[in-house]
Amino acid sequence: NYKKAHKVKIIWWPNVVGMVILYMAGLYGLYRGMFYAKPITILYMYVMAIIAGLGVQCGVHRLWCHRTYKANRVLQYILMAMFTLAFQDNIYKWSRDHRTHHKYSDTDADPHNINRGFFFSHVGWFLSKKHPDVIKQGALIDMNDLDRDHLVQFHRRHYMKLVAIIWGIIPTLIPYYLWGETLCDSYFVGVMLRYLIGSNFAMCINSVAHYWGYKPYDSAINPTECTLRHLMFGEGFHNYHHAFPWDYGASEYGPFEVFNLGTLFIDFFAWLGWAYDLRRAPPEMVDQRKKRTGDLGWVKGSRLYELCTVSLFFGVLAFPFVIGYLL
Repeated sequence: NYKKAHKVKIIWWPNVVGMVILYMAGLYGLYRGMFYAKPITILYMYVMAIIAGLGVQCGVHRLWCHRTYKANRVLQYILMAMFTLAFQDNIYKWSRDHRTHHKYSDTDADPHNINRGFFFSHVGWFLSKKHPDVIKQGALIDMNDLDRDHLVQFHRRHYMKLVAIIWGIIPTLIPYYLWGETLCDSYFVGVMLRYLIGSNFAMCINSVAHYWGYKPYDSAINPTECTLRHLMFGEGFHNYHHAFPWDYGASEYGPFEVFNLGTLFIDFFAWLGWAYDLRRAPPEMVDQRKKRTGDLGWVKGSRLYELCTVSLFFGVLAFPFVIGYLL
């Protein structure tokens, strides 16, 4: 019994303390951003958050974890740096945990099992010791491709040094030197508030996208085409992704049919010739899967709906800072 075996030591206190510090620093960054930071620093913070998110989506997730496409060495280095900017662990560990999540989704072997509650799947899993099944099954996941990947192993060996430079030092110095922002606001807005916002959007994929939405591809699983998918920049089409995890688009639809910034990013580098061998589920295969296992009641929103919801999303993000400047 898991609860008996972990009666007292289920909470992982070092992560709890670390997360409390990070969140407090992020909230202080929100305060500094509302009342003291320059508008360009706020814009910079959002741009860096988007870059970090694309590093997760297009780098560790779609490239290294699921092998949905291939990238030349230059693009791999770019994606490694972008992913490091997100501060979500090294490529190897992230990929192993995510492959475990897909193979044992919503079971005790899933690192962020939604059946243990919304809070657990959002952030509680990071604050808790791993379930014994996660450790057992995670150790059996095939990682041979990443064991042989020199870039992944380099990132694994030097992760904390790379985080210090790419996540912390460089993003702090850019506003300070380029437009004269204070070091305090450069750090707390450009780094800590960015981390608070970016990490919570990423966590929504584990929680919200397993909780609210529709299941047009497989009605027997928890992942959904999330009602709030516009917060996830292309990762909220989660029912499709779990049905076809090897599809580089992570959605049946293209980046201009729905808001899928990750797919647009990969398409751009494919146009440059830096990304290639993009894997895509054929339309007939998708249709067959819908008819066989899906809930056919779901209807995709119009392009106008997509545009309106994305605009509303960015408006909500900007709202506290607008109020701050008005005050």
